[in-house]
Amino acid sequence: MKVVSGKQMRQLEQAAIEELGIPSVLLMENAAICLAKHCFRLIDGIKAPKILIAAGAGNNGGDGLALARHLHIKGIETKLIFIESASAGCDAAVNLAIVKKIGIPIQQCAKNLIQNAGILYEIENDIKTHDLTVDAMLGTGLDRNVDGSYKQLTEMINRYAKYVLSVDIPTGIHSDTGQIMDCAVQADETVTFCSPKIGLYAYPGAVCSGKIHVEDISIPHSLIDTIDTEAEILTDKEAADLLPVRALRSNKSCFGTAAVFAGSNEMPGAAALACSASYKAGAGLICACVLSRVADAINHWQREVITHNVPEKNGMYFKGSADASGEEIRRADVIVIGPGIGRGKDVTEFVHELIKTVHVPLVLDADALFAVSEDITILKQLKAPCVITPHPGEMSRLIGLPVSEILSNTIDVAVRFAKEFNVITLLKDAHTIIANPNGKYYINTTGNNALSKAGTGDVLTGIIAGLIAQGLDVFTASVLGAYYHGKAGEAAALKKSCYGVMAEDLLEEAARIINNNPE
Repeated sequence: MKVVSGKQMRQLEQAAIEELGIPSVLLMENAAICLAKHCFRLIDGIKAPKILIAAGAGNNGGDGLALARHLHIKGIETKLIFIESASAGCDAAVNLAIVKKIGIPIQQCAKNLIQNAGILYEIENDIKTHDLTVDAMLGTGLDRNVDGSYKQLTEMINRYAKYVLSVDIPTGIHSDTGQIMDCAVQADETVTFCSPKIGLYAYPGAVCSGKIHVEDISIPHSLIDTIDTEAEILTDKEAADLLPVRALRSNKSCFGTAAVFAGSNEMPGAAALACSASYKAGAGLICACVLSRVADAINHWQREVITHNVPEKNGMYFKGSADASGEEIRRADVIVIGPGIGRGKDVTEFVHELIKTVHVPLVLDADALFAVSEDITILKQLKAPCVITPHPGEMSRLIGLPVSEILSNTIDVAVRFAKEFNVITLLKDAHTIIANPNGKYYINTTGNNALSKAGTGDVLTGIIAGLIAQGLDVFTASVLGAYYHGKAGEAAALKKSCYGVMAEDLLEEAARIINNNPE
C-alpha cells in the first residue's frame, strides 16, 4: 500500500477536485462520515455518551466540524473547542456556520495562549468528563512547532482525555518524517484518509498514532496510482501475493540452495537458527559452512541441514575458510554471512574475501557488519545484490553517527546508505525500514518487543535467505522477511507473552503463517 507525504496527499486532493470535479466540501463530508462511523463504534455500550471535538481552522478542523454535525443529528451530546476563526468561504467556514446554526455548543479560542483561567478550567473539565475526545486541530500541513492554544490543548488532551481519536494524523506529528513538532497528541486511534501518511508509521511519531484506520473518501484508486511515492507498507494480501509460487511437480532443487557461514565456538546457536529459518521459509537445501563445533551443534538440533566443516584459525573463520568452500559457494543461490561468527582481524579478512568474490546474492548480518565497518568501502566491490540487516548500534558503527541521531530519522539514514553503497538496507527498529538503492522503501508495521531478544535477528536473516533461494529478488525477500518475522513475533507473544518468547519460537510461527497465506 502506498504511503504518502503531506504534499503528495494535497496533490491527490487537488487532482480529485480539478481533474475529476469532486467538490472539496464533498471530500470533507465523506471524511466526516468515516469519522462518525468510528466514533459510534467507540461509544457503543456507553450510556448517554459525550464527545468533545477540538478543531482548528484548516481542513483538519473542517473534518471535525462536519463530524460534529453528524454526531449531533444522531442525538450524541457533542461539544466543540474551536481555535481561531476560519477564513470566509473555505470549507471549514461553511461547516462552522452550520454547527453554529444547529446549536452545537462551541468554546471558541484565539490562536495565541488561552490566558483566561475560567476558560482553561472549563476546557479541562470538558476533556475530563467527555467519553471520547476527537483531535482535529492540526493535520498534514504542519511544518512548524506546535505553539499557543494548540500546544495548551495538546498537553491538556494528553493529560486528561479518557480516549483520543485523531483525524488524519495526530496534531504535532510531521506528516513526512514522523518528527514530533515540540509536542504531539497521544492518540489511541487515528483515522486517516485515502492513503496513509508517512508520519503515522515513522518513529517517533508512530508512538502517537495508536491503531491506524485507512478510510476511503471517494478519491479513485486510479488517481492514487498516478502518484509516484517512495514509501509503502505491506498488507496481508499484498504480502501473500508476493510469496514465491511453489510448483506441484517439484524437487528440492526447484526451491534453491543457501550456503550459511555462521556461528562460532561461543555462539553455535546463531548458525542453527539461521539454517532452520531458511528451511522454514521454504528453501530446498541448506548447507552450513561452519566450524567443527558449530557443525556438531547443528547436527544435534537440525537433521536436515548439510554441514561442511571449514578450516579454522584459533577457533575462528579466516581467509582459508572461504577458499575451502568454493564448491559450496558455486552451488548456492544465496549466501548468508555473519550471525555469531565473532570478530577479529582474520574474521574481517574472511568476510571481505567473500564480499569481493561471491557472484550470488548475499545476506550480511551481525558480525559480518562489524567486519564491513572496518572498511566500509568493501561494499563497493560487491559482485551481486546484497542486503545488510543492521540494528541501530551496528548502523552507528557503519556510518559514524550516534544511535540517537539514527533513531531520530531511520528513513533518511537507511535510504541514504542504500543509495551510496548500492545495497538493500534493512535498518531494524520497532518499525523496520527496508530501503532500496533506487530510493524506494518499505516501513514494516509488524512485530512487537517480543523480538527484542538474542537470536531473533538470526531467524530474520534465515527467513530472508530462504525467500531469496526460492527466486525472489533481494528487495522483495527482505520486505517479506521483515513482515513475516514480525507476524511470527506477534503470534508467538499471544501464546507465550512478550516476556517469554524465544528465538526458536519464531520458527514454527513463521512457517505456519507463511503456509496459511494463499499463493
